[in-house]
Order: sequence, then C-alpha cells, then structure tokens
Amino acid sequence: MLDHIELRTTDLADSVMELPADIYAPERHAAEVDVLFRDQPLVLCLSGALPEPETYRTVDLCGIPILLTRDSAGEVHAFANACRHRGVRVADGAGEALRFTCPFHAWTYDLAGRLVRMPVAEAFAGMDKAGKGLVELPVAEGYGLIIGCLRPGPAPDVAEYLGPGLADELAMFDFATWRPHGDPHVHEVGANWKVTLDTFRENYHFNFLHRSTLATYAYGGVLTFDPFGRHLRNCSALRSIDELKDVPEEEWEDAAKHFSYQYALFPNTSLTLDSRHIELWQIMPVDATRSAVLHTSYFRPDLSEEELAKAAEMAPWICETVVDGEDFWVAARTEPGVRTGLLDTVVFGRNEPAPQHLHRGFDAALEAAGRLRK
Repeated sequence: MLDHIELRTTDLADSVMELPADIYAPERHAAEVDVLFRDQPLVLCLSGALPEPETYRTVDLCGIPILLTRDSAGEVHAFANACRHRGVRVADGAGEALRFTCPFHAWTYDLAGRLVRMPVAEAFAGMDKAGKGLVELPVAEGYGLIIGCLRPGPAPDVAEYLGPGLADELAMFDFATWRPHGDPHVHEVGANWKVTLDTFRENYHFNFLHRSTLATYAYGGVLTFDPFGRHLRNCSALRSIDELKDVPEEEWEDAAKHFSYQYALFPNTSLTLDSRHIELWQIMPVDATRSAVLHTSYFRPDLSEEELAKAAEMAPWICETVVDGEDFWVAARTEPGVRTGLLDTVVFGRNEPAPQHLHRGFDAALEAAGRLRK
C-alpha cells in the first residue's frame, strides 16, 4: 500500500470491462432474485447479534421475515417469522425470550420453533399440532457469521461458503463476540441493487464524490484487491499510514490500525472492519429500480472508553453523511439514465477490479442456473 501511495498506482484488472446496460432490466432482476438470493446462502447477521443463549433477533431479507433464535444450548435456529395459524408476524426487534406469542390469537412457540400452546385447542382437534411449528429455514454459524437460505432445505456449510482462504482470514479477526451498537436500520435507495453494491467496491470516486469527507480521512484511488472464490477483499489506507513511511518495517506496531478492510461476501454483503468496529451492509433488491440496505454496526466488546467514544462518533458520520448523503445519493442518480435506452453499456475500468469480479460471479451463477440471457 505504501508503494501504491508513493508511486500513485493501485491494483488493476487485466482489462476494461463493458457490460450491456440491460443488466439492470426487469427481466434480469427477476432471475437474480431467484438465483442469487433465494437459491444461495446469504449472510443473515453476525454471531454477536445473538449474544447469549435464549436470545432472538428478527431480520427481513427480500421480503422474507426471518426470526433467528439461539436456544438454551446455544444453537442457532432460523424460521419464517409467520404464525402457522394465519401467517401473522410473531416477533419484532431483538432481545431475550423463551417463547414467542402471536398477537392475533396467542399461538405460542418456543426457541426451537415448536408450537407449545394454542388457546381453545379443542377447536383444532384432528390437526397435527407437532407439524405446525414455525417453518424452519436452513441456517449455520461459524467464523463470526450466521448464514442461511430463504427457502427450506439442507443447512449450508459456512467453511464451504467462505472457502479455505477466506475462512482462515476471518478466523484471525475473531469477531464472534462483537455486539451490535444501536439498532439495525434500513436505507431505501432509488437504484438497482447492483448499482448500490458497486458503490462499496471501489475508491476511485473518493477524491471526487467524497472530496470533503472520506478523502480527508483515507487515500482515494489506491486500493488493494484479492479474490477469494466468489468473494473478495479490498483494503483502503487511512491517511495515518503516512506515519510508517520513514519507519523500518521491523519497528512497525499495530500496522493494521492504518487500514480499512472491506469484504464482499457473495452475493450482496459488504463487511467493512477495522480494529474497533464492523459495519455490516446487506444490500437487498426491492425491484429493478430500487434497493434496500440493512445496516448494522458491531463494536469490539473490550473497547476502552476513548476507543468506544471515537467509534460511536464515527458510526453516524459514516452512515448518514458519507454513505447515505453521498454514496446512495449518487447511486440514485443512475435512474433513469441506465433505462433511457441511450446507453448501450456501463463501464468498469482496470482500476475497478472488485466490481468486475462480482459481476463475473453474478453472470456465472445465472449461467449455471440456465437463467442468463445471451
């Protein structure tokens, strides 16, 4: 990174990528929702969102309301957050619980999703009560992540999902005990989900879009790129890295504090972390022209008072001023430009290797499913 800064270079792709502008078309969008979101494992949250046994958290992804629980033995479960009587949502938010009671008719479920009580039970004589537990969804936990699928089926394998290189790397960070800071919240973005996702995947724009915000804090136009199967890692350098320029490498202390690590976990999750906190951004499609981003901050549990104060101060600035006020603002300005029919392609330069990598992965998944239009 120091060499890149000195030489004014950055990691480069082999060539420029041009993609047809109809990658944002409604027909393509429907295929992406089916193949990339309903048929693939997704990051549901980080492990710290269920910090103890007998805790729960709700999350909504792609229109699917999900109830996550950690039972008394510490095992994680995922269910459709819908009562088996009439489909009403049984829980909201997060916290501690042993039971979940539907507000409509008081059907009650335990942490393992079993139906344990229903008033006027005699009115349902002959119904298979054991078969009316909450609909279970596949889920698995590992390396600080809770991943799952939006359709019933076998549980995913976290190590297989990440691949050996990325699994080993995330294990080094050891963030399973990092806990949410504040409540998860949703950013509504007036842009296709891939446009929104791509704003996280290059810092070519820092010196222009973020010239008075992030560019004062981190170097723009300088980015490392490392693929891990379908996933990837970028690193940006904070301007504090200048402290190391004249220091022999053997004398460096805690060099990691000068970096922002940004992981893209296929297909839709951005995980940005440093030594103090993690920003989890889950980009979800709404329709071909709109997306919703579920944002959660996680803080390291042993932060000093000074570190905690600094992380707490930065979190809303990043969320509101930088990402919402600049990244998502400019993402929305792609509409209706990409739909006029006047642009035949969108372009990703050699200095944008990460979005190139992700778009190749999207195409490969659609092609494997027989859903890629030629």
